[in-house]
Amino acid sequence: MPRIKVDHSYSDPTPVATTVPVEVPVQQVKPPSEQEKPKAAAFTKAIEDCDPNGTNDILRAKSGSPTLSAFSAFPDAVRFEGEDDDETIILLLRAHVVTNVKWIAATLALILLPIILFPLLGSAHVLGSVGPGINLVVTLIWYIGTFTYAFVNFLSWYFNVCMVTNERVIDIDWYSVIYHKTDSTRISKIQEVGSDRVGVFASIFDYGNVHIQTSAEEQNFDFSNVPHADLVSKKIQELMELEEKQWETKPND
Repeated sequence: MPRIKVDHSYSDPTPVATTVPVEVPVQQVKPPSEQEKPKAAAFTKAIEDCDPNGTNDILRAKSGSPTLSAFSAFPDAVRFEGEDDDETIILLLRAHVVTNVKWIAATLALILLPIILFPLLGSAHVLGSVGPGINLVVTLIWYIGTFTYAFVNFLSWYFNVCMVTNERVIDIDWYSVIYHKTDSTRISKIQEVGSDRVGVFASIFDYGNVHIQTSAEEQNFDFSNVPHADLVSKKIQELMELEEKQWETKPND
């Protein structure tokens, strides 16, 4: 197998691992190479260590693709900025796709409105002496605004991401193409976690809110409208129990 030279300024042939920050909160990467297989093995062990009650199979059964799914379990092809070497993503969460119905319906209404409204105004002679050129310009501006509205709403859904790893919970809030905010807290800092479902749609489609209460010096976290909120809360509780057992069995220095 050919060797890849990482840095020409080093005479030591030992490969040097580098971390390159990404411009977006989450991105897809290629499967692990030969050099990354030891790290992949560490991920596998961490996943097994985080399954004291055997819920991993349930998570995998409900999991979808991390590309467009709102609920993805153990997405091993996903990395994020600031990820530790021994850290494993257990859950990648977005708001349930049903929550997009409002802006999708509004977009469809905005698309159909000129098609219905302009002929009615023309037949009623409301437009008067407005020429076809002006009508075309107004129509183009209308549809550009409609596309922008739909695109911004899609990006907001796609990049507002919550993650649960074997070490912490992470909340990524996307505000614009050039700005996003990332908050995280260690599992050991979590004091209480719970979930709730509000409304008929939440009960039918099984989504809700996960509330994470942390210690006094840390901020609290809310995962809003995520699929299978009860299961997410249960998994975080399992991680808390596992963290506590690890501290109890840790030898004193």
